[in-house]
Amino acid sequence: MLDLAVLGLLRREPRHGYDLKLQLAELGFARVSFGALYPALRRLEKRGWIEALRPAARRKAYRLTEAGRTALDALLTDEDDEPEADRRFAVRLAFFEFIPVERRLDILRRRRSQLVARLGDATQTLRQATSTDTDPYTLALVRHNVETIESDIAWLDELIAMARTDTRHRRNPS
Repeated sequence: MLDLAVLGLLRREPRHGYDLKLQLAELGFARVSFGALYPALRRLEKRGWIEALRPAARRKAYRLTEAGRTALDALLTDEDDEPEADRRFAVRLAFFEFIPVERRLDILRRRRSQLVARLGDATQTLRQATSTDTDPYTLALVRHNVETIESDIAWLDELIAMARTDTRHRRNPS
């Protein structure tokens, strides 16, 4: 997911490592160290997805290549069935501007379906926990999980409605 985030940030504009680290923190990668970031940059550069610009000062800036743009497009639109689908969805959402409108809606609807299925499981767990002698803190945790999923579904419903109607962000990636 670090690769996806770096490619997305570089699609917006060229950046140097320190700036990437700051932007990654805003995307929820607060714990990304330079010891993880710079090897990722070297790996992406070796794949031909990014290239270093001539240093204007002491910092080396990177930009996305055409191959990197193609790779980013593929990473943004592939299906999510892996264990880190939650985190990947959040990173992908940060770069929705680069995804065609109809694909955005597909991704949002798929995510909503995943959460509805998860809500069914969580609700069943809550029913079982309330019908047994469950510790009150465990019960509170299970209830919190149900409420969080319900809240996420409502949020996705808002995003779906916005994606259908918001013409300011309906541009297809260029």
